[in-house]
Amino acid sequence: MNWKGHTILGIIFGLPFISSPEQIFLALAGALYPDLDHDVKEDIVKRGLLISGGIVLINILLYFFDRQLFNVDLFILGVSVLLIYLIPYFSDHRGLTHTFWSLLFVSFILGYLAYKLSFISSVFAGLISLLMVTNEVLLGRVMIFAVFAWAILDIIKLNPGIDGTLHYILPIIAGYLSHLVGDSMTPAGVRAFYPISNYKLRKKESIVLIAIWIIMAVYIWKDLIF
Repeated sequence: MNWKGHTILGIIFGLPFISSPEQIFLALAGALYPDLDHDVKEDIVKRGLLISGGIVLINILLYFFDRQLFNVDLFILGVSVLLIYLIPYFSDHRGLTHTFWSLLFVSFILGYLAYKLSFISSVFAGLISLLMVTNEVLLGRVMIFAVFAWAILDIIKLNPGIDGTLHYILPIIAGYLSHLVGDSMTPAGVRAFYPISNYKLRKKESIVLIAIWIIMAVYIWKDLIF
């Protein structure tokens, strides 16, 4: 599936978990991250490694030369973001980034980062998350879909009442799940349990994933549905 398909599917899967329009950026970040293992996205990964590696290095130097300026939270966050880019850097296409393990790890880290940045602005937090997984060309294309989805969300005003860190993590999980579903429907399938198992998810398994997504959505909206 190409970037257009993943973008559209990411928006659809993210809708039930979005409380405010700017969260669409988070769903798209989750939907687009897995393909960072593709050669054409190498510039994005190298940029991320450089920035996150710089943050980690600066904090290490501060620890040894001026511990008063050393920030444990920033150091942990820097290491976590560094790992987000190391995964696709060492992964083959449709390898580790297309697994459930990566889905959970990346969604938590990206969501937590967005949560920490939300003190500036929730829009800023969402945009940073999306910028982390796109380059200038892809961002420009994706933003067309994002703005359109934002306008629709602003009109229908969905509000499942999700707050705290889950407000930022769940849309990313939904977007990421949409990517695995989309690629499971292709002939190549997805090794979602790699490296524990090389079993490939295909069309039958994608239906199961869609059912899980529906169950998650119903649970989130249960107070309004029932």
